[in-house]
Amino acid sequence: MFKKYGSSVNVFISLLMLWNHGAIVADAKTTVKIVPDYPGKSSFGIHCESGDYDLGGHIIAQGSYYSFSFKPNITPWGSTLFHYALNWEGRGLSFEIYNGDRDLNNRCDELCLWKVQLDGVTGYKEGEDNPDIFFPWTR
Repeated sequence: MFKKYGSSVNVFISLLMLWNHGAIVADAKTTVKIVPDYPGKSSFGIHCESGDYDLGGHIIAQGSYYSFSFKPNITPWGSTLFHYALNWEGRGLSFEIYNGDRDLNNRCDELCLWKVQLDGVTGYKEGEDNPDIFFPWTR
């Protein structure tokens, strides 16, 4: 029955499978936002990059935040990954602020919220009030 349409059916099924696994996301954007959540007026420094983009270094003052938006991508050869290096008052930390394998389709489809705190950095699952990820200061 499908011999007549063989290649078309295969292409359709492949596209359907990619869409179902998040590889095809039409105009869906995710925003990563990091905010200070500690007493005082000090600022913290960040540097963000992925395999394709270097978003550079930024100083985030108390009462402000840093955010960026992108279209997540999951393919057979990898998923979206953004890495942060963060420094605050002699403390330091490097971590994956966005990892498509961890975050897409179950944790933060539209917003990934992170807070810099006295003991480290906490991440929040979209729509939740309590953190689900914690990275302590490493230096």
